[in-house]
Amino acid sequence: MRGAMIAWMLFAALLLGLSIGRAADRGETTITVEVSSAAHETEEGYFSLGKDATMLAKPGSELHRFLSEQNGHEIRVTFTAVGGKQLSRLER
Repeated sequence: MRGAMIAWMLFAALLLGLSIGRAADRGETTITVEVSSAAHETEEGYFSLGKDATMLAKPGSELHRFLSEQNGHEIRVTFTAVGGKQLSRLER
């Protein structure tokens, strides 16, 4: 009985380890932050994302408009690694 319990605990630990490894291996992270920016910072395109990040968005861009609208609100940001090398492509 004791051997079966140990085997079951090892199996459960192995499954937990595999699931944690998959989460870390997927190449992305998500953070929930409050957007904040003073009027002059918004005009220049500087936005604080919580305490740990600052983002610069080109004034007039879609990103700049979004962050300006979300100033003072909480947003969720997901960063995803893009696998492999990719060639740049110009679109007309």
